[in-house]
Amino acid sequence: MLDMIRFDDLVEEYQKDFEYRIHSDHSLWLAIACFQNKWSLDDQDFESMFADVVQNLGNILNLNTFTFDSDALLELIERSPKIVHAMMVDLFDENQDTVIRIKNFKQQANELLDGDYALDEETVSMLLCLNSPDKYSVFNLRGCQRLASWLKLDYEFEQQATVKNLQNWLVLAQEIIERLSDNQLMLDEYMYYLEWDTEEEPNYLHYLCDKFGNDFQWSAEKDSQLLVLASDICNYLAQHRNLTPAIGQKQYWWLNANPSFWNLSDLKVGEERYYTLYSESGHKRRVFQHFLDAKVGDKIIGYESYPSRNVVALMEISRASDGEAVFFKKIEEFEHPVAYKDLRQCPELKDLEVFISPTGSLFKVTEDEFNFIMDKVREHNPVAYTKENFLSEVYMPEADYDRVSALLKYKKNIILQGAPGVGKTFAAKRLAYAMMGQKKDENIELIQFHQSYTYEDFMMGYKPTEQGFELRYGSFYRFCKRAAEHPDEPFFCIIDEINRGNLSKIFGELLMLLERNYRDQPITLAYTDEPFAVPSNVYLIGMMNTADRSLSIIDYALRRRFSFFDMKPAFESTSFMQQQLIAGNVTFDRLINRIEELNDEISREPSLGPGFCIGHSYFSNPEGEWTIDKLRLIVDYDILPMLREYWFDDQDKLEHWESALHEVFND
Repeated sequence: MLDMIRFDDLVEEYQKDFEYRIHSDHSLWLAIACFQNKWSLDDQDFESMFADVVQNLGNILNLNTFTFDSDALLELIERSPKIVHAMMVDLFDENQDTVIRIKNFKQQANELLDGDYALDEETVSMLLCLNSPDKYSVFNLRGCQRLASWLKLDYEFEQQATVKNLQNWLVLAQEIIERLSDNQLMLDEYMYYLEWDTEEEPNYLHYLCDKFGNDFQWSAEKDSQLLVLASDICNYLAQHRNLTPAIGQKQYWWLNANPSFWNLSDLKVGEERYYTLYSESGHKRRVFQHFLDAKVGDKIIGYESYPSRNVVALMEISRASDGEAVFFKKIEEFEHPVAYKDLRQCPELKDLEVFISPTGSLFKVTEDEFNFIMDKVREHNPVAYTKENFLSEVYMPEADYDRVSALLKYKKNIILQGAPGVGKTFAAKRLAYAMMGQKKDENIELIQFHQSYTYEDFMMGYKPTEQGFELRYGSFYRFCKRAAEHPDEPFFCIIDEINRGNLSKIFGELLMLLERNYRDQPITLAYTDEPFAVPSNVYLIGMMNTADRSLSIIDYALRRRFSFFDMKPAFESTSFMQQQLIAGNVTFDRLINRIEELNDEISREPSLGPGFCIGHSYFSNPEGEWTIDKLRLIVDYDILPMLREYWFDDQDKLEHWESALHEVFND
């Protein structure tokens, strides 16, 4: 039984948006007119007739609110017109049970599609409604799931439960209709919008039918059973949800582009395009709230529908909605597109909005779904990464980049050393990207040394098991074997906190093999009789914090194998100063000036020196959105604790700088 109070609340919300919703009904009735004017099972050229009708229906329904997978239907007729004809005959056979007909059609269709597409019962139920709107309503899985939850029904709608779902929908639709029948105010408003027809304000449905060349006369009796209205209420709930994001929350979208109207592949990288919030006929786009919620910087998966059916580009929102349109630009074109059918088969994407309800233009994508799709894209489309990309992300002068990259190419082993917060780890990974010419994380191994880290963890050693001990290979051994399989590609082992471990014990006989002149020259390892060599395409980048007094100095044997590159605070770099300009924050500017004065004092301190300066990464915020509260937190919980350690024996100096830093916020 329906929760009547909750149902009435839903209808009240529906009525508030009634003028827009009635346009959805108009679109459904227009689709019905299109179908009944052009459809014929006896057509001599059934294949062409079917394709033409489905294409037209897709254009009408997919711009509005109803689910209709025209791509899957077009693929069906392309594969076997004869089988599809027989399927349509069976689907419209009134002598058979409705649920069984839908189930059989869906099953036969998906067998024919062979996993390339997945036709849903929503599209099949739409075909029934188009053929007999006085007998059938349109099933919407997501809408039913929300109805079941909102109305506290004692049954559920589940994925892949076709028969059970349809049987429950027939019961639910009848309950909805019975409740609507008692709401005369609602029915009067419904009939008014559909029947109103004067010279000054002609009926919108008549106008649409004339425009599309369909002969279809409306009368209030056409929905006397209220099946279309019940369908739209269910469809309404499928979309009626609060999608307004929290401030700063990342958002991701999927955009459908129909090549019949515009082609994503023709759009140049960096080129901007807009998408109107309303169709040419004045209708709001499907899931209208999505267009309102889209914010600058949101990432978009760009998909081209039939006949391409590929994910072809990565885009982002360039300008938020102005009430008329939302603007986006293409930021990357995929040289090797990803097929829709391949993504459709991934269980990780089973809840992807566009797969559940594929009609419309802009669809919500969760962060996990976006990352999964991009992982699939990156399997064949690695991101290009250049020196210019490095300099735009890492606050380092161009001359320093040229030196450190040349040093790494020559020596093959370097250590980036510097004060805390100078961005050593951040720079190391991007240095690897720049030398590879692309973002290819599978060619990078990130390791962190610590006091308990051993040769057995790094190379190989015996580990206890339930049966005793067994030899297991360490991370660097496996990394070198992987690099040896791809000798033409550079591989990078990045070691964080390299001086925290006992380096002689961790590296062992590798001290010789790491040397540039001994690459690719095998020796026999201590644990096995097999030869092992460090490939010449392996590069090591270590990071060392020069301000940590608890660490021992690296021994000279290892120091000879590495070159050491000093990284300094980059407050005066061009990139950091550009960030300051973008921020436009006077307090931020004053604080940076004070930090530079502090660093001058630290550099002159005999017991400290340049290696103890405050790094710029504490103040690296790409969005440039600095608030006084955020800056105060950095000072109180990042900077001052370090100063207390530096000047634990000089309370006057500590108090001076604590006061000087806090003074920035009082001006």
